[in-house]
Amino acid sequence: MPSPVPNPNQPRRGTMQSLGAVLGCDGDDDAPKRVTLTGNYDEPRLPFPARMQWLAKVQSLIAESSAKRESYPHKLAAVARVMAYAGDVCRPGIDTIAAKAGCVPNTVKACIAWLEERGALTWQHTARKHGNGRMVRSSNLYTLILNFRGVVATVARALRAIWRDRTGVSSKGNQCPGMTNQVSYTERLDAQTRLAELAKQRQTVLLGVWNERHAT
Repeated sequence: MPSPVPNPNQPRRGTMQSLGAVLGCDGDDDAPKRVTLTGNYDEPRLPFPARMQWLAKVQSLIAESSAKRESYPHKLAAVARVMAYAGDVCRPGIDTIAAKAGCVPNTVKACIAWLEERGALTWQHTARKHGNGRMVRSSNLYTLILNFRGVVATVARALRAIWRDRTGVSSKGNQCPGMTNQVSYTERLDAQTRLAELAKQRQTVLLGVWNERHAT
């Protein structure tokens, strides 16, 4: 039986997940997939002052990239601003972000990918039950990360690298210039090592809570 660990971004209440589930990998299928949140789950909330702090740090990242003459999506600042002002819970649709930022959806996706590769945010699919009883996709749920060099940011970068490198991924034209930078093998290995350490720590905490709640 796999060791239970919570999702490193936002765990569902009372739910235990394996590391494979965190990475979106089925034991019999090595093609990673992002986890889809359903039912009751914690939404990452960030108050206005913290969101403004996040936006300022993103603007600093943009300035650094510009100074180093590195490429980045041309509407990055506008997209980040829309996400920062979305509210305590950030879950606007791609089309909504594009309309408010004055760009096309592919540019928004490029900006989100760029930010995720730098540990500034991560996101999850969400789904809700439709009137006919079927589960249907809803807006993505974004987690804005304040510490771009912390453990959560490292996990976000690792998940992004795994998602980007999944089997069968191909670009679909009309891409925004300055898409994404390649992650080296050493960086990916370091991120995966830290992810394993985080999983072990959270497993210990979760098992402790589980034992307390089910003590006889």
